[in-house]
Amino acid sequence: MIVNSEIFKAQLGGIQSKINFNTVETFIISAERNFRKIVGKELYDFLNEIDFSAPEPGTDPIVLKELLEISQGCISWAAYDLALPHLKIRVGDLGLVKNSANQTVAVTKWEYVDTREANLAMQDIMWEFFWETIEELQPDVWTASEAYKERNQYFLRSADELTKYIALVGRNRRLFAQLEQFIRRAEQVYISDAVTSGVFDRLKMRWMDKDTQLTPVELMLVEKIREALAYLTLHEAYPYLPIKIDENGVREARKWDGTSNENPADPKFKNAQRNQLWQDAQLYMGRLKTFMDSYSTADQFPEYFTANLSGPEQEDEDFTYKSHVLI
Repeated sequence: MIVNSEIFKAQLGGIQSKINFNTVETFIISAERNFRKIVGKELYDFLNEIDFSAPEPGTDPIVLKELLEISQGCISWAAYDLALPHLKIRVGDLGLVKNSANQTVAVTKWEYVDTREANLAMQDIMWEFFWETIEELQPDVWTASEAYKERNQYFLRSADELTKYIALVGRNRRLFAQLEQFIRRAEQVYISDAVTSGVFDRLKMRWMDKDTQLTPVELMLVEKIREALAYLTLHEAYPYLPIKIDENGVREARKWDGTSNENPADPKFKNAQRNQLWQDAQLYMGRLKTFMDSYSTADQFPEYFTANLSGPEQEDEDFTYKSHVLI
């Protein structure tokens, strides 16, 4: 395990310094399994077996140590949040009971909900730190893994990258996880057609290949794609994000004052905001087209050039057998 009792308490600071490790150990194991699933078994084993006395060639030991500590933070905060709902009660022969020590007061509902939101916010921060650090370090065990290929399958790879283009999203990893399928849809439905499938597929292959260095023009194209992709993704996802669907019907979830409430969705507000996302997306799609028109040639982005910029050759009209007077 990457996280033991001392590491778990150190990551949480004074929040739960007196907690019994046996009480939360099973939640730490679950959190580590989820961490391993996200980063891949290869990177997880690498972090679990780091030898700082003989670090991997080409890696900075200081950054490597920071990556391990951030990984431990991701796991610790996830484990703490998993454990928190179970720590407030005890199960025994008499059923469910709640402990109340002397001179303590039970927290209110909004305080409990707010605490869980704060835990999730810490997880988001830790994960964004993790992705930033792993991109800086780029160990071979990571870049050669299937998890690396999966992370790089889209032009927007994290909540932090998305936030650079739409600040209102925030560094929310939970939201980004829901948006990934819409990133894929926006790339296939809008971006691929806009730049032609040939240009898009070749750029994506080079983007995903860790040994390929994109040219300056290709990097500029990725930036133009990301600008449009961010707004297109939210436009496609917007109708689904606040809606819950189950056996009780369709509802809109809202939160205020630390409590969660559900009310019928307001279509007027949702439609207005979605229309604005579409208008912004079209602005950046226009910038993408202008870029492609400016930089496409028979040698650079040839598929787009052939489809959009190279008109049919004009042949001299043959006036033979026609009753025209040539002047």
